[in-house]
Amino acid sequence: MRTVEQRYPADHPELAALVADAIEQWGCAVITDVLDPTRCAALVEEVQRVERDHEVAEGTNEFEGFHTRRIFNLISKSELFRELVIDPTVVPVVEAVLGDGILLSGTTSMNIGPGETPQLLHADDGMVTLPRPHPATMVTTLWALTDFRADNGATHLVPGSHLEPTVPRPGDRPDAAIATMDAGSVLVLHASTWHGGGHNTTSDERRYGLSIQYVAGWCRQQQNLMLGTDRDVVATYPRALQEMIGYSMYREVMGHVDRRHPLTLLGVDHEPEMVWDRMQRDA
Repeated sequence: MRTVEQRYPADHPELAALVADAIEQWGCAVITDVLDPTRCAALVEEVQRVERDHEVAEGTNEFEGFHTRRIFNLISKSELFRELVIDPTVVPVVEAVLGDGILLSGTTSMNIGPGETPQLLHADDGMVTLPRPHPATMVTTLWALTDFRADNGATHLVPGSHLEPTVPRPGDRPDAAIATMDAGSVLVLHASTWHGGGHNTTSDERRYGLSIQYVAGWCRQQQNLMLGTDRDVVATYPRALQEMIGYSMYREVMGHVDRRHPLTLLGVDHEPEMVWDRMQRDA
């Protein structure tokens, strides 16, 4: 089986432009060496801790898997995951695809256990009703915390499928590539790209990964991060992360609260210049 060919080191000076171009053409790219081994190991331990603390069970359907554990809204459960969302290497790449004012759509861990079967191929923007193909409204980043290999559940995907006029139907298995990656790498996907978790044929190895999804500033997020997290917890987040989960305004109008900036709900003194004020000023 072929592998994803579009691979770029995290320290490449033109990383954002290269990945954005690959996303436009192929719908996928891998960034290598984003995280070091020590940090990957710490994140795996944190996933395991949260799974224990919250008694996370394995899935109960074919899509989520019967041998896979998933944690949603990770940023509400550990500071370590919050740092990844605003990673200075990955965020500029996402902005190069979606533009400025991006929002965090969701953070999820995927712990794929031995015996897990291949996940159904799907597009993460499958609920978007825009005619296909369409420009990216969402970007999915898949972070390898352990090595992603053909035998332990590495992600399968169909390069170029973001240009298809449809989403895959259950059972579709077109010629796919496999996103083998060393731990610390990040797979970046146009959310229309067909993909799915792979088959874990090992007898005793779990594959740990994270999904961090972003949407354009005018889109609705998958996970309701504002309602799903207490404000006193959000108040401890870095400012960039507060804005990214929704305590922000897109182009000085979308997201306001009675003409106030959402950050005021966290006790931040922030007075926006509303788009209507600017229009009158510039008239």
